[in-house]
Amino acid sequence: MYQFLIVAILSYIIGSLFTIGNGNRKYSLEFAKGFLTLLLSGFYLHSGLSYLMASVGVLAAQSRPIFSKVNGYSAEAVSLGIIFYMSPIMGVVLALFFIVLKRVLKEYDQAVFASCLTIPIMAFRTFRSDSFIIISSIIFASLTIQFWPPFLERRIKSVVLYNMAIGLGVLGFLILLYFNKYVYKGFGVQKDIIRHGPHHFKYVALTFDDGPDSVYTPEILDILKERDVRATFFLIGKNVSRYPEIAQRMVMEGHSIGSHTHSHKSLIPLSAKSTYKEIKNAEVAIEEATGIRPTLFRPPRGVYSSYARDLLKEERYTLVLWDLSAVDWAELAPKKIVANVVNKVKPGSIILLHDSGDLITYRGGDRHSTVKALPEIIDKLRTQGYEFVTIDQMIFLSELMETEEYLHEDYLSPSPAY
Repeated sequence: MYQFLIVAILSYIIGSLFTIGNGNRKYSLEFAKGFLTLLLSGFYLHSGLSYLMASVGVLAAQSRPIFSKVNGYSAEAVSLGIIFYMSPIMGVVLALFFIVLKRVLKEYDQAVFASCLTIPIMAFRTFRSDSFIIISSIIFASLTIQFWPPFLERRIKSVVLYNMAIGLGVLGFLILLYFNKYVYKGFGVQKDIIRHGPHHFKYVALTFDDGPDSVYTPEILDILKERDVRATFFLIGKNVSRYPEIAQRMVMEGHSIGSHTHSHKSLIPLSAKSTYKEIKNAEVAIEEATGIRPTLFRPPRGVYSSYARDLLKEERYTLVLWDLSAVDWAELAPKKIVANVVNKVKPGSIILLHDSGDLITYRGGDRHSTVKALPEIIDKLRTQGYEFVTIDQMIFLSELMETEEYLHEDYLSPSPAY
């Protein structure tokens, strides 16, 4: 994750470069700064999270630049540059809307404030990517705070609130980093929760979360079929209802399927009623599509409540986590995804990959890197002597090893004296 921190730091430095100057030249430089920051971050690391970190870095510099004592208050120009990079059409529409409002209202600040109110509406209609929607929300929050009429004559309070908005964005990234370090590398060590298989044999399990997806899942299934590999798919109920034929194909080709809730909501802090619905609605959707009631369950982000755990036991589910994440959810380059798996794999590893999903939502992410990395992951692991099993097979192997160890210990233990 250090790559994303580098993106944020460099973007902050770039954002601090042109905070002085006046007139059209200043706004042109600020616009270019927003546009080029995202462009450069994409060259360095083409990822939705990379764009998100770059946007927060360059916008934070508008409040606290490090190369100038003068705060230019030009976040609107930087923001427009960011929006132009994400969607030129949305950028043009927003700029034209601002020009019209400025002529009508006769006030620059009022025109900016009124224009930015349209950002959330256009963003949700334009973008599928969670990262771009979040960036648009951050821009909306920062501009509305800075140009909200009650604060225009009290700039100090406006700056405080603006800093708070940027601070919340930074806090969000810290939370995301926490999830990567702890949750996305496996969370929970209880005996009744499976995180890995037996270490005695060179077996590993490939698992895919958040599907099925109409584009990426069939490509992944094609690769698995070509290389004669069986995997385990943890499915989202809503996605199964949308693409039942893909779920059926998984079963027909010998893959294991499990539940990943109905809509990918984190089980903390859901109420007991909502938790029950997430689990049972997904179960119904999967069983209706495939004719198979799932008995494997993986909670979104590896997080579960005590109620969810008790309910899963009652419903005879096996709770499955992982011990090795490819971190493909961050849309890393294929070579990095391959390295994350091949360099850290161990006998019995349960490997976490994704065939759908995004930073927050259950679909809409870019999984081309995962598709490109998968053949190389399979080939390199086989070169190292690994074989692939499903989670069901891994559970059977674990139970078999426990039985053999128990019998071995019983055989070696001294007979009771009579």
